[in-house]
Amino acid sequence: MVVMTSSWWWTAGSAAAGLVLGAAASALTRRFLRGERALAGSWWLGAVLTAAVLGLLGWRVGVGGELAVYGFVAVLAVPLAVIDWCEHRLPRALIWPQLAGALVGFAVLCWARHDPAPGIRALAALAAAGVLFLVLAVASGGGVGAGDVSAAGVVGLVTGWSGWPQVAGALLAASMLALAVVAVPGTRRRDDNGATVVPFGPCLLAGALLVVLVGG
Repeated sequence: MVVMTSSWWWTAGSAAAGLVLGAAASALTRRFLRGERALAGSWWLGAVLTAAVLGLLGWRVGVGGELAVYGFVAVLAVPLAVIDWCEHRLPRALIWPQLAGALVGFAVLCWARHDPAPGIRALAALAAAGVLFLVLAVASGGGVGAGDVSAAGVVGLVTGWSGWPQVAGALLAASMLALAVVAVPGTRRRDDNGATVVPFGPCLLAGALLVVLVGG
């Protein structure tokens, strides 16, 4: 009972932190949205989404250094997902700090625990996922954007910390989510070559979240 109560309070605390951080991060959403979108840039939408994500992470991951890294990635993932959903782009000014912060966070964990193996695996997964999506970007002729390549690197890094099956699971989940998004009216558009493209960034980030929640 003590453990369950402690877990409940930790989950609630993580969600409360998400409300505050999400409301603050909504300013980034408004800054990088090119069009006027009152709902997408609203503080309450960012707060609710971030609170939900951090609450789930707090419940599943628990107390530990990983939660700080995952939480940092998640706080920036919400503006990135909203922007990509609305405008089919992932601003480098957001995704590169997200990647850098995760790298620094994992490096600190490796140093504090005197165990470089998870960090080395995470770096290898970052490179593998990034190269895979770079090849897809070249092969698709623009169907996969540069932002998607960077987002894939973030997903590889975050899930690679746990293991290679988690990396594969996140990318597979992202692909399945993208297929589902195709069926949602208004999410598809045509590129200059007439090909159908969907916002893949939210799918990648959601795939990573699903894997972390399943893996704990």
